Amino acid sequence: MLANKRKKQKSNTKINKKRPINVLASLFTTVSLYLGIASIFASIGSEFDKAAYFILLAIVFDSLDGTIARLTRSTSEFGKQYDSLCDLVTFGVAPGILMFMAYLPLPLEALHLPIPSEAESIIGKTGSYMAIIYIICAALRLARFNTYEAEKRDYFRGLPSPAAGGTLASFVLFLDYFEPHLELHALGPLAFYALGPVTVLLALLMVSSVRYPKDRLKYFIFAPKSAFLTLAIAAFIIAIIHYAMTTSIAIVLFPIMLTYVGFGLGDTLYQYLSTTTDKEKENLKIAKEPLPKNL
Repeated sequence: MLANKRKKQKSNTKINKKRPINVLASLFTTVSLYLGIASIFASIGSEFDKAAYFILLAIVFDSLDGTIARLTRSTSEFGKQYDSLCDLVTFGVAPGILMFMAYLPLPLEALHLPIPSEAESIIGKTGSYMAIIYIICAALRLARFNTYEAEKRDYFRGLPSPAAGGTLASFVLFLDYFEPHLELHALGPLAFYALGPVTVLLALLMVSSVRYPKDRLKYFIFAPKSAFLTLAIAAFIIAIIHYAMTTSIAIVLFPIMLTYVGFGLGDTLYQYLSTTTDKEKENLKIAKEPLPKNL
């Protein structure tokens, strides 16, 4: 029996390796990689708004490559590995460098914060620590997904790296809207105290066991249990988009991304509480049952 299973596994791996490469899906993956590299260059040039928009645009192309591969039924091991490597650059390295460059202080002759030079160097080092933690956690998240969870259809375990990178990028745009001197490294109190902790929180969520919906979102859109509620939510989303078009999209993207991050936390907490209450009810039933007379 074990020998037959091993033969089947070997044959399946051979079939996967022989599957042709989906050029169109890989092209979208390549565009996502290009946007990640462009975001890195923009961050180095202190163009933080461009760097953030490049990451957010890469999310669109990253979602399209998988959709095209599934629709054409031409998923391959090459496409999976290539997509994972591109995600590490675009949603791991690029957001980490964006956060690090936003924290990096100017030379001593152009100090922008009323603190000693020693503290300025600590700020730069702090930004590097947070960027390193974020990039390593993104790599661990992608490795865990490819190894253990690629076949799961209902949920992601841990915050997906595109969602983490998009949340960090939208947060930079959010800060840049309220503190327009961010590109001059003039970190205000909101950016200085919030950017680093948000980065570390997103990194920890990527390697956590928090569940985030995968196909459940598709069922919510295409086959909702309550169509009226879905239409009401759609009207609310349209109002948000209209508000973003009339003012600035920078103040809308971050709350939307934060809603997804918070939804996973709330859903996981709800599942945990519901399972614990069910176990407690079963234990109460067992305790109330009378013991057999023979004992």
